[in-house]
Amino acid sequence: MTTHVSNPLIPRITSLMRILHIYSAMPVLLLMLFFAITGVFLNHPDWDKTQSKKQKTTVTAPTWLNNVESWDDNFQQQGLLLLQWLDANHDIRATKFSIEWDDYDRLLIIALDSPAGNTVIEVVVDDQAIIIDQRQLSLLAMLNNVHRAKHTNGLWLYLSDLSAVAMVLFCLSGFWLVAINRLQRQPAIAWFSGGSVFFIFVIYLMH
Repeated sequence: MTTHVSNPLIPRITSLMRILHIYSAMPVLLLMLFFAITGVFLNHPDWDKTQSKKQKTTVTAPTWLNNVESWDDNFQQQGLLLLQWLDANHDIRATKFSIEWDDYDRLLIIALDSPAGNTVIEVVVDDQAIIIDQRQLSLLAMLNNVHRAKHTNGLWLYLSDLSAVAMVLFCLSGFWLVAINRLQRQPAIAWFSGGSVFFIFVIYLMH
């Protein structure tokens, strides 16, 4: 039973809040569950008993790499071409990468990072050999990295921001619907106040 009020705007606002409360969470419900569940595992990293998989292989460099000159000036461009070749021929890719050139050892170093793990690629120019050192994380570790947006792409960041906005709308609309309810208002505000005080106290202890 809701409180009878004289302000005609209150019923309209309440109706809008009901719509917001129902539909703000629906598009990102799976995301909200994902963040909630993985958040628990982030608090307890010792629950993940699986080990990351490591693999080191050596492959022959493509023939066009033999004709590259002036590595000092062209290593960025050649690194990008090599990444395309590795993607097409060895199924190696990532969301983040860096390319470096070691002039002393004549070594091209490519570091690849993704939520699922990382790969370090060393191209020994004089030997025309490519050394691939891969580390693949467990499924749970990968999901935890996704939760933290670690080595994710821009699309995931936008999706995370969208879910955050939806969570804010869901919480605020729910608070409104409880606050205007005469029977639930006092206990709800009491629970909210108690939870807020406890939250602030815990934050204070960690300061």
